[in-house]
Amino acid sequence: MSIDSCYESVIAKLTADNRIKEISQKLLSFTQNDERVLYVYGILGSLDAFPDLISVSKSEDVSLHYRLLGNQHYGRKENYTALQYYNLSLLYAPIGSVCYSVALSNRSAVFLSLRKYDECLKDVEEVFKCEFPANLNNKLIKRKETCLNNLVNKNEQNGHKENPEIKKILSLEGPKDPRYVCASAKLEVVYNEKMGRHVVAKEDIKVGEVLVEEEPYLVILLSSQYLVCCNYCLSRSMNLLPCHKCCYVLYCSEACRENAWKEYHKIECSLMPMLLHMEFTKLEWLALRTVIKARNEHKNWTDLFKTIEEAENSNLEYKGHVKVNDKWVYDSKNYVSIHTLSSNIDKRSISDIFQKSVTAAVFLDMLFKYTNFLDSEDIDVKVKAKQCVAGNLLHHIMTVPINMHGIESTKQSANGNYVDEINIASGAYAYHSLLNHSCSPNVVRINKLGSTLMSLIALRPIKKGMQIFDNYGSHHALQDYVTRQRSLKFQYKFTCCCEACVDRWPLYFQMDSGLNLPLKVIKKKKELLSSDVIEKLQRGDINTAIKLYKPLCELAESLEPYAPCTELADCQETLKQCLQIFTGLVPYDLSISVEWGAKPPTQYQLKA
Repeated sequence: MSIDSCYESVIAKLTADNRIKEISQKLLSFTQNDERVLYVYGILGSLDAFPDLISVSKSEDVSLHYRLLGNQHYGRKENYTALQYYNLSLLYAPIGSVCYSVALSNRSAVFLSLRKYDECLKDVEEVFKCEFPANLNNKLIKRKETCLNNLVNKNEQNGHKENPEIKKILSLEGPKDPRYVCASAKLEVVYNEKMGRHVVAKEDIKVGEVLVEEEPYLVILLSSQYLVCCNYCLSRSMNLLPCHKCCYVLYCSEACRENAWKEYHKIECSLMPMLLHMEFTKLEWLALRTVIKARNEHKNWTDLFKTIEEAENSNLEYKGHVKVNDKWVYDSKNYVSIHTLSSNIDKRSISDIFQKSVTAAVFLDMLFKYTNFLDSEDIDVKVKAKQCVAGNLLHHIMTVPINMHGIESTKQSANGNYVDEINIASGAYAYHSLLNHSCSPNVVRINKLGSTLMSLIALRPIKKGMQIFDNYGSHHALQDYVTRQRSLKFQYKFTCCCEACVDRWPLYFQMDSGLNLPLKVIKKKKELLSSDVIEKLQRGDINTAIKLYKPLCELAESLEPYAPCTELADCQETLKQCLQIFTGLVPYDLSISVEWGAKPPTQYQLKA
């Protein structure tokens, strides 16, 4: 049963009992989130609507099943597909078992076929630490020798050396703000009634300037990426290690495995089959993970209660801040910066609040029945902890959809071009969440592939005193005015009054060319944006992107007075394409996900 079908079932029962009006009025009478959730929690309990625990354990039979599938694809030289099946085999194999070592051995064979000698060597060394079949010994020794012979220059083989020109382009230069520690000192956070907290420029900013470099409070990896990414830091390292207990998550290192366990996975681990099978959205799951991490980074429940109380009672000037060495600091690594983000509860319909309360109540039931998360020797603390978690779950289920950010990359299509977006994860970035929306933004967010770091780069020239505007997904070049307004109102609860909406800027294909562009600008545009250049960028040509980037930034500056026009739109899109190349592209073979589910294949479910 999915969380959506759970909600629909509850609504159907309440409708049949003619209780919708009564419950709506009761919900309207509450002023606190914990009251709302605990009330709905009671309703779901009375309807026997809570889902039962789903358990899935390590299984040699399931591990063998996926290993054999991997062997089939390896035999057809479909190496990256084989790699994912061997990772599934590794996930289901009891740690240290023969199944575990054979899955590693087979994965090392894939690495050898791909000429990834360092990765192959690491897996071979890992096999030697385990119990493994004697008939593999000679193969592994020979494989190791082949790797060592080919690893003439380890740095070259690893490909970890970063291009210095790209590093410079993507680095924030100059001083950072002493309070908003991830942001350039050229930015300032201000407040007014109309815009709330928002960010403005303290001095003129040029196109291409890096304005923010922010690590998140936490991230959540999309299930489509589970078999190719570290579940904690998003690294694309191929020597992934499985969780010791569950059959779902992989990590690039022991450090990431330990950090995830300490921060949230110890609680989440036994719930993984339910969370996946019930198809909670990434945003709902991110809310749950935030609540778990918030408690785990505090010594006890009482300390968390104190943090939340202080955060909610802080004055506007220091909202979301913590004191570090007698200085107020706003930093995503501190929970208060996430807790104080807007939930828009005053703008939400009662049906929306009820639906989100159902999700929160189901999460609360999971934590209460199937984990020790709410345990405390002090009965009063345990009662208060349940109230705190109930309220916090609903709070973050409401804050996440309007504040959290997607982490994307560009993937290669079957014809070799890099034009399509691939979603990888979502993260909690407190500073980026302070940015307001425009349908004609003046900045663009980027993430380096395999990293959680989010950077903000100027896409248009920004004058001193101007607001920094991000884009929430509704862009004037791609969506008409009515569609944008409807979408933004539905998810973010505001009416957009940006220049593109006020002046009714046209869609891309309805735009005019710059009617009065200077000849030198027209000439530069034709030179920089020729069909040959565009074709090279679509092929992911990094040298073309490096050569083009600075002149494109200068062209964007020259074209700004003529906005909106096709020339500027083309220039901005090409700039973004260059940035996508700089941050890393996903090859076609690694963009294809193999099929797997929360439960093992049917024939193994009883055994598992």
